[in-house]
Parts: sequence; structure tokens; C-alpha cells
Amino acid sequence: MEGKSNAQKTTLKQSQILLYGFCGMFLNTFYLMFLAYNRLFYLTDILQLSTGVSALVNSLSVWGNVVTMILAGGIVDKINFKKVGKFAGWAVIGGIGMSISFPLLFSDLGLSQSAAGALFVVLFVVQSISYNCLWVAERSLVGPLSGNAADANSLAMMAQQGSTLGGLIYGVVNAPIMAFLGNSYTLTALLYGLFILGGTIGMFLLTRKYDLPKEEEEKIEKGTVPKAKGGFLSAMTGPTIPFFFAMILNNCHLGFFMSLLAYFTSYVLNDPVILSISVTAGSAAGLLGAWLSKIICNNIGKKKAFIYFSILTGVLYMLIAFIGRTSIPFLIIRVAIGCFSVVGGMLIPVFANDIADYKEMKGETDARAVIQSIAGTTIRFGSALSATIASFSLAAVGYSATAEMTPAIINSITYLMAFAPAAVCILSALCFIFYKIDEKELDAYRAEKAAKLHAAQK
Repeated sequence: MEGKSNAQKTTLKQSQILLYGFCGMFLNTFYLMFLAYNRLFYLTDILQLSTGVSALVNSLSVWGNVVTMILAGGIVDKINFKKVGKFAGWAVIGGIGMSISFPLLFSDLGLSQSAAGALFVVLFVVQSISYNCLWVAERSLVGPLSGNAADANSLAMMAQQGSTLGGLIYGVVNAPIMAFLGNSYTLTALLYGLFILGGTIGMFLLTRKYDLPKEEEEKIEKGTVPKAKGGFLSAMTGPTIPFFFAMILNNCHLGFFMSLLAYFTSYVLNDPVILSISVTAGSAAGLLGAWLSKIICNNIGKKKAFIYFSILTGVLYMLIAFIGRTSIPFLIIRVAIGCFSVVGGMLIPVFANDIADYKEMKGETDARAVIQSIAGTTIRFGSALSATIASFSLAAVGYSATAEMTPAIINSITYLMAFAPAAVCILSALCFIFYKIDEKELDAYRAEKAAKLHAAQK
């Protein structure tokens, strides 16, 4: 049974929680947004690759990102930096790799189409490994930082708010930054890579004293926790299974929405301007949603919050088909979705941390980074899967940029926009019913472990 955590107070200082959000997802978002919005355009208009080659390169890159996330957990769990901490060290290593590989990814070396495309895929995989190891390490640090569930919820909320705020600021400053740098993709990517490097150094300084070297942890917990083994598949047991499928489905809804939004605003709403407005409004609503999420989770529990708000998000998407075919009603629905859907996204690393602690408590395996890589895989897999399905669905309903837009095609786009994300949200909630972790037992274990670590630091 999942217990409420409304009586708990965070053991971390507010400044520590704020710095975690700033050094992590706030600075990382500049890289994520620049990569998402410029990757395909860079391939077609800067490298001047053909549309077919660009599509192939882009697809290989996206699915390569999924694979490298699976690998990242095993890398972080099996390779430890005993002098600097298990996870804090990997945060810095990932930041260094990002600051080098990211500007190289956006460097035009004047190669042939085939060579430029192949090099882009290779560099994309390299920067994906760097960022995914960094991502896994930062999320894994939630465990050592958290003395109770309230700490984990607060860190996750601040990471989500940092990400949303970073996205809002990126939308304002990216164009002036690129103009100042002579519209150079290479220099802009270098700057955003340095943002990440600075953030990882800050993360290291913030978390180092909590992230004890491995041999010191083993002295404290000697004989209670087996070494990590088996990697990804070995960790796919117990509560990890419903978590894995529920979170893939949960992340599909945003992939559908982002893939179909331009078509919906252009051909259904006949209002292309509303596209940018809806993106900004949704991000702003996410700030409020992340703040509300902490309160909701502390009062009704994380599992119930995820299930209820996934269903609510699905219902809101369905409303698009009935009352969201004009700009203002659609924008209102979009704001509501942005506010309530953030609950699911915010909780992904929190649930992953719970699963890692639960497996450790049961003496199964010490695979915190692998569990976090599974969480990251659900995000990337869901986004890639939904984008692929959306592309083929548009072709199936007869959409073509050069063909006449008939009422049947417009209705099909509307139904895809409304019912595809609604279906995955509701299926996600149903899958998560089978997620079983005793929160009270887990909190007691965490308190005991935190006391031991605190005593060891004295």
C-alpha cells in the first residue's frame, strides 16, 4: 500500500534544492531545445543533405539515442570513480564529453552527403552517450541526496520547474544569442555545451559529500547489498515492469502532440500563429503544474497522483475533438494539459529512485544507475515511438503537402491529435495500477540508511 507523505518535511535546505534544479535541468534545457528544434533544419539547410538522406540520418540518430540510454545505466553502475563519488564523478565526465562533442556535431566540414550524414550519426551517438551518462548520474544522485520521500519529490519538482523555466528563457534568448555569434550553429552549440559543463561542476560540488565513494558505502552496508549484476534485463523485475510500460506510454502523449501540432494549427485551426503561443503557454502552465505536483503527491501519494492525472490528461486530449477545433478553446485545453500532464513527467525519476531503494532494501541488487537509465529509456523510447507512429499515421490518412486538404483529412488530423495521446495516457494509468511498493516500509529503510551515512560522515 502506498502511504501519504504529507507529514514529512524536507531534510535538505531550499538552496540545495534550487541549485539541483539550476545546475541540472535548467542549464541542460538549452542543449535539449537547441538540438530538438535545429537538428533536422541543420541537416537539410546547412549541410544541404537531401530530404531522404536527412530523414534517414535523423531516424538513426533518434533511435541511437534510445540505445545509448540503455547502455548508460550499465556504464555508470559498473565504472566507479572511488576518489570522487559514484555518480558525481560521472556528472562531470558527461559534461566534459558534451562540451566537446556537441559543437562538433554542428560543425560543417564540407564533406560529401554520405560522409557528412555518417559523421553526424557517429557524433550524435557520442554526444548521446555523454549526455545520457550525465542524465543517469544526475537522476541517480536523488537517492544519496534524499533523506525521505519529501526530499525526492522536492528535487524532482525543482528539476521539472528548472526544465520548464529553461525552455521559456531559451525561446527568448536563443535568437539574440545566435545573432550575436554570427548565426553560427557551432559557436551556439559550444556555448550551450559549456552551460552543461558548468552545471555539472556545480552539481559535483553540491552533491560530493552525499555521494560517498563506493568502498566507504560498502563498509557501512557490508553484507546487505549485493553488487550490481545483469544490467538492464536483470533490473526488469517486480515494480520495474509496470513502471517501464506505463512510462513509455506516458511519454508517447507529448510525442504525438509535438509531431502533430504544426499540422493541427495550420489545417484544422487555420491559425499557424497559435502554434508558438500554445508552446509558450503550455510551458508556463508546466511551472504551475510542477508546484502543484509536490502538494498533490504529498497529500494523496505518488501512485494515485500519477494514475488520476494521467486519466485526466487523457480526457482533456479527447476534448480537442469536440470543443477544441477553434483557437481559443484549443489554447485553454492546451494550458490545462500543460498543467496536469506534468505530474507524470515529474514523477519518472522519483519512481525510479523508489524502485532502486526498494530493490536495495530487499537485497536484490545495487543497480541505481541502471534503474535511472530504464527511466530515461522510457522517455526517449516513448518520444521516438510516437513520432514514428504519427508520421506513418499521417501518410495512412492520405496527408501530403502537395495534395488538396479535404474535410476527411482534416477530420483525421483532428482525431489523431485528440485520441492518439488520450489513448496512451489512459493505457499508462491502467498499466501503473500493477505498480506495487510499500511506501511506509521504504521510508523507514531510508531513514535508517540516512542515519548510518550521517554517522559515518562525523
